[in-house]
Amino acid sequence: MHHFVNSGLYDALFIMEDEETKTLWNHVTGEGLHGPHAGYRMPVANLLQLSVAQALELDPAMQVAISDRPYQGEATASSAAYSLEKDDAQLMDMFTETLGKEDARRPRMDMGLGVWSGSTHRYYPARTLREQGKFVIDEFEGRNLLVYVDPATSTLGAIYVDSKNAHMEEGVILLDNGHRVRAGRLVDADNAPVATERPQQIFTRWYGFSLTFPNPEIYE
Repeated sequence: MHHFVNSGLYDALFIMEDEETKTLWNHVTGEGLHGPHAGYRMPVANLLQLSVAQALELDPAMQVAISDRPYQGEATASSAAYSLEKDDAQLMDMFTETLGKEDARRPRMDMGLGVWSGSTHRYYPARTLREQGKFVIDEFEGRNLLVYVDPATSTLGAIYVDSKNAHMEEGVILLDNGHRVRAGRLVDADNAPVATERPQQIFTRWYGFSLTFPNPEIYE
């Protein structure tokens, strides 16, 4: 068993260190970067953004941790989208000092969903999805991938689907095979959960994804 702590910054991203061997790890890919386990790769899983209501719908017995830190301001999906996509968002100097050569095809602080599988690394800009109706069905590694804006969290997610067409009604994405995406879950016409498969994905800033996966594809 290993225990991990934030050890520093590289390319303006946090680097993890395990306390047992002092190996440095990439927290996105699970790759050992330096130390006794350099070159090893740990299995990684998706960490999705959920509202409390969505989490409890997945598992009514789920425990919810509530912070005792005061929150400043009222949080809404629209305000979250605005704050995430502000054009004047900036990194602190302690982050920018660690940046390598950046990919200038998108603004540094642009928000989007990075998706990867096999040799394919693709970035879906949040602004592009909002302009195109808040979802798109794209071909990814030979499969149909639904990328969507979650109305509850204003974040992006991606699910493999057996559909080519869809439309949205009151925040629910209706697929042409009778399935639907509601509250971030794939369900059937009777709202029963459907087995869901997701590619590796991360809701992130452009600089972070493009420095982790150099020269990624960009969904236009």
